[in-house]
Amino acid sequence: MFLLEELRPLAGPEAPAAASGVRLVEDLGGIAGQPPGSVLVLTGAASRQAAGYRLDVALRDAAAAGAVALVLTAEAGQALEALEAAVDRSAAALAERGGVALLAAAGGDLAELVVAIDRAIAGDAAEALVRTARAAEAVAGAGGVPERIAEAAGAALGRPVRADGGAFTAQAGGPAGTHFDRAAGIVLRLAALAAAAGPSDELPGRSRAQLLTELLVAPENQAQELAPRARALGLPIDDWHVVLRLEPAKTADAAGDGPADGGQERYALLETAASRAVRAARELGGAAWNAALAGDALIVVRSQRRDQGRAGLREAVRDAARLLERVRPAGAELRCGVSTAHQGLVGLRTSASEARTALRRSTLPLATYDLAGLDRMLEEWYASDAAQHAVRELLQPILDLGGERAAHLLAILRAYLDHNGSPARAAEELHLHRNAVSRNVRRIETLLQADLADPRQRLALQLACRAASSR
Repeated sequence: MFLLEELRPLAGPEAPAAASGVRLVEDLGGIAGQPPGSVLVLTGAASRQAAGYRLDVALRDAAAAGAVALVLTAEAGQALEALEAAVDRSAAALAERGGVALLAAAGGDLAELVVAIDRAIAGDAAEALVRTARAAEAVAGAGGVPERIAEAAGAALGRPVRADGGAFTAQAGGPAGTHFDRAAGIVLRLAALAAAAGPSDELPGRSRAQLLTELLVAPENQAQELAPRARALGLPIDDWHVVLRLEPAKTADAAGDGPADGGQERYALLETAASRAVRAARELGGAAWNAALAGDALIVVRSQRRDQGRAGLREAVRDAARLLERVRPAGAELRCGVSTAHQGLVGLRTSASEARTALRRSTLPLATYDLAGLDRMLEEWYASDAAQHAVRELLQPILDLGGERAAHLLAILRAYLDHNGSPARAAEELHLHRNAVSRNVRRIETLLQADLADPRQRLALQLACRAASSR
């Protein structure tokens, strides 16, 4: 197989123009009629003719035709040094002035040589096209912020891009006129147009936020029907998602012991956080960010094309801490739950559930989902119809009490079981008197007709309590 590394440069420019194709030439007289941008490969017989003044004529014809290279091929048994020796000072000057690279190739299968050159030309163009498409998508997702646009375009092109007002320039990464040079020019023009349009206006952002809310709260079959619309609006629902759930820290008012308009204050707080979240997320970069209000929480979705594994989750937690600090209104306390990464629309909904569970399981300002797996198992277990039926059957006498009374008894039962049946430790966690815990445990045993001394019943009720509190 022929390798392009075997081509030996003899004369001409150090950085030739981009080639558009390759042609095999059997007679020097056919050089003048070749299409511009061609690499002209001379057969052994034609190469033998290209000596002395005839080589000069061939180079002039190649330059006039707009060829980018002329390849001399050695015949069987002929050394490349012989071809190199045939290039005199006049031919070297003509090659340099005409912009035609004069190359030499060892004798062999000319078909292999032509195919190898053709693949190299096509591959260069294909890679430039891929980079252009990638850069265009990145520029479109940069939110109209010049610095973000420059960073996104540079990452896709593989060369630094600098934003200077409304203009963008790329660091030279190859000869002028190459496929990559043309690709960079296209991307820089797109970057200028994106910057001129300014930051994404609020209406599309609101539309995406409203649709994101629907995707999270609608029944799964309805959410699937919304997927095409989500893609059309630019929501990356097919990527890998980590969800950050932000809620106001619980206060007396939030618990219902304060003024009647406490719910309105919480919603106003979340609206303020939401408006800041979009701007702050753009500055964080490295992922696609979308935010929406869902019930009593601000949902921020961090999406990436690939699963970044544990390192990605650690980065997501760091981003969550930075985001939490930036979106917190003055004098207000917010808590944030962080999920693990899941892919696609179903994964988005799973991540949202995990972020909610993370907050319910912790009192910390920044809580992460249980990576050890217990919460994950419980979530998957409770998602089944059989498990939900079992939980209702076990806890129904308590659930029938409704409201705060049911929640109070379930909290006592869970704390008691989590602390291996210790009223003292459960009382310490719940800030109750030990006697109050013991009295309520006896009441629970009566209601459920359960024997909490039985290990199997204890385990069943403990799992049921955990599953019920994750709803």
